[in-house]
Amino acid sequence: MGMETINAADWGVLPGDDVSLAARLGALLSTLRERPGVRLCMEPGIYHFYPQGLPLHRWNISNHDACGGQAAGLLLEGFRDFTLDGGGSRWVFHAQMLPCRVAHSSGVRLENFSLDLARPVYSEGVIREVRPQQMTVWIDPEKYPWHVENGRLVFTGENFRRAMHLWLEMDAKTRAPAWGTEDLYFCTETQKVGLHPAIKAAAGDLVQITLKGGEHFFAGSRAGNRLVFRHHPRTAPAVYAADSKDICCENIRVHHAAGMGFLAERCENVTLKRFDVTPSPGTGRCFSAAADAAHFVNCGGKVALERCRFENQMDDGLNVHGFYAVVRGRPGARRLLLDWGHPMQRGVQLAREGDVLALMQANVLRPAWQGKVRSVAEDKAGRMVVELETPPPLPEEGHWVAENLTLSPEVTVKRCVFRGNRARGMLLTCRSALVEDCLFEVPGAAVYLEGEAEYWYESGATRELVFKNNRFVNCSYIPAWGAAPIVACPKAAHSGGWFFHRRIALEGNSFFCFDERILQLRQTGEICMTDNRYRATRAYPPRKGTRYDIADCGCLREFHAFRTQEKDESTSAGETQARASRA
Repeated sequence: MGMETINAADWGVLPGDDVSLAARLGALLSTLRERPGVRLCMEPGIYHFYPQGLPLHRWNISNHDACGGQAAGLLLEGFRDFTLDGGGSRWVFHAQMLPCRVAHSSGVRLENFSLDLARPVYSEGVIREVRPQQMTVWIDPEKYPWHVENGRLVFTGENFRRAMHLWLEMDAKTRAPAWGTEDLYFCTETQKVGLHPAIKAAAGDLVQITLKGGEHFFAGSRAGNRLVFRHHPRTAPAVYAADSKDICCENIRVHHAAGMGFLAERCENVTLKRFDVTPSPGTGRCFSAAADAAHFVNCGGKVALERCRFENQMDDGLNVHGFYAVVRGRPGARRLLLDWGHPMQRGVQLAREGDVLALMQANVLRPAWQGKVRSVAEDKAGRMVVELETPPPLPEEGHWVAENLTLSPEVTVKRCVFRGNRARGMLLTCRSALVEDCLFEVPGAAVYLEGEAEYWYESGATRELVFKNNRFVNCSYIPAWGAAPIVACPKAAHSGGWFFHRRIALEGNSFFCFDERILQLRQTGEICMTDNRYRATRAYPPRKGTRYDIADCGCLREFHAFRTQEKDESTSAGETQARASRA
């Protein structure tokens, strides 16, 4: 049986700038919730979504800041076998709404539209002059309304007025994070670490920032480079999927979001195909999403990305992980009292009935005991009370954490592009992964494998990671975001022949590098290198380091590990990147 096709236009959902549009679409979706097998088609054009008339929801969204309540432009809860075809339309969201949420659904497919915010939650400026302790910056007041108030650079939007607390400098030519710079923090009422600038407005939409004492700007800062200002909390992903299965997003472009481009929690079998996170064309922006392009938390089954393009987002390209919950006590023979390790995970569900939970010491991260979950409840303080089928042992002295071993997916990433974003290419702490035919042109590590119970508490010891026929182009030129193109650095102590990551294989990859650094690996059981290629470039000044920085690992197996090609004599990063991209 084919799907039933419904035209949104027949229900009054048409392109335009109408404050009632979101409410009308919500009413239409309410009528379709109990009708599986529907394909809803929208007319081409520009749709403006406003929060008026929509309920506010308080969701606990992993790796996002808590907020007072959010309206969702597109809310799909309890849908089965449903397709929304945007028809190539452009969706513009106002007042920092959460654009799209899919929850408690199966077989949902989203396709053929683009997403943007009317007023981005980031702003931009252009450096006009720079000295070690003084910088003059031009900021377009129409695109990014701003003023100086009590010595602070304040930006305003449709429903916000917030002071800048961080900036990132972007190279004028490559439009990627500038060499010789990194995140630059400024002290605020809540951010206690950073510089203490004197800021004043000047004629011609210029702002002057002056430092004193021993404070100074980065030596790599240059006139003509762009500054991306952060002045807003990370509040909402563009597409947020939770407690769902068999979800597919295809031919979607996210140009901006107040958080991740795509975020999935406790989902099973998710596919992103031609899901692009890129700056909005025609705006001149150097930024896309405010955080990771795609992020998966406590997911299971299979996660697949194909032909996606992740560019200029202000955090990593892809991050797949679980999380460690902190053991606070044992209120019963079969019960554990658990808490969240990081504030951005608070309220996010760790486990469900039937999941397998493991206990381990935080500094070792090797499972010492595991058992099945019978139920999960909440105590008066909002913490998790997990009842298990068999009594767990009394935790010994030390810092103990719990991990969900069931919710860890198999990941495939094929023919995707990671370029020009703030930090790393991908973080994979999952059951297994195959990364094939991808391009990485990122300032930090292209691949960053961690796992730690100290700060983010992101979990996931991997069984096998295979990287095949990928291109790594001038990665890790900002070492604060990774000491080599491929990094594995779990914060786990060596434990009697047990390794956090079991096996990493690199087969047929091409590395375009401005120095010798390729691998920095720790706590990896087996490393296999086969038929990879190395080409020297002159994109950036070389840094000290060896090709293989490997310690506290198992065996290294090499089969024609690297074939060195002729030197690339290009003198600029842009020339090297362009040549490698066409290769």
